[in-house]
Amino acid sequence: MAYYETVYIIRADLTTEQIEQIIARMKDIITANSGQVLKTELWGRRQLAYPVKKNSKGFYVFHVVEGKGQLISNLEERMKLDEDILKFQTIRIASLPQYSSPLAVGDDRRDNYAEGEEVAVGNNA
Repeated sequence: MAYYETVYIIRADLTTEQIEQIIARMKDIITANSGQVLKTELWGRRQLAYPVKKNSKGFYVFHVVEGKGQLISNLEERMKLDEDILKFQTIRIASLPQYSSPLAVGDDRRDNYAEGEEVAVGNNA
């Protein structure tokens, strides 16, 4: 099985409960297709670089997933049909990331990263 990182942007005007339901639905799709969610990071509401479907803000969600290629195609197909998901991107990675990303909400390392300390992310370790 291969490892994948997937990031998707949810409409920012949804309630916290609705966002949690979408995240749970995506996790259910992954497990239903013989995959496994290894890590989930909530990156919070952020300003988009340009309007997407008339939205200027979005809620970012990041998953590290283990599965086969068919899992990713099924997941992306469902994301395309979901009106609350503005954008998504999935990439295949060679190995599991050893650290959380600097964008993770509530991550103490993010403060150090902003101060100029080097932070190993992904395969840069």
